[in-house]
Amino acid sequence: MNSGHADQIGTPFEIYNRPSTRFVASFVGTLNLIEAKVVDPQNSTVAIGDLTVALKEKITVPAGSTVQIAMRPEAGSILAGAKGDTTLTGQVVSSHFLGSVIRTRINVAGNTVSFDMFNDPSITPPAIGDTVSLKIDSADLLILQA
Repeated sequence: MNSGHADQIGTPFEIYNRPSTRFVASFVGTLNLIEAKVVDPQNSTVAIGDLTVALKEKITVPAGSTVQIAMRPEAGSILAGAKGDTTLTGQVVSSHFLGSVIRTRINVAGNTVSFDMFNDPSITPPAIGDTVSLKIDSADLLILQA
């Protein structure tokens, strides 16, 4: 419920993984928002900094529009050899040990985003200041309405 209006009705799985609005997405868990410019709406491409990304989701606003791309912290991976069709590069600004998860905050094209990785004692998390590559499946990148 958002000011007495149901923004979305669905199962917890649907609401968490495919929220229909920014309010719903931020209400159920941590959310990364990345500012992007629409390059080609017909091909669903946006520019995040110098990188052009093809989204799976249809874009309904004109080229040149600024949009907010949303993704969950667990949607990407900073591990070498990780799977994903999109690679973002950024600099580590913080890393927090949370027990079974390590949350790393990374500056990507002027946006600070959080990424979670499982705590694996054989893998040393990146240090503050390190440049890392983030592997993301573009299907996990959503354009959210206000």
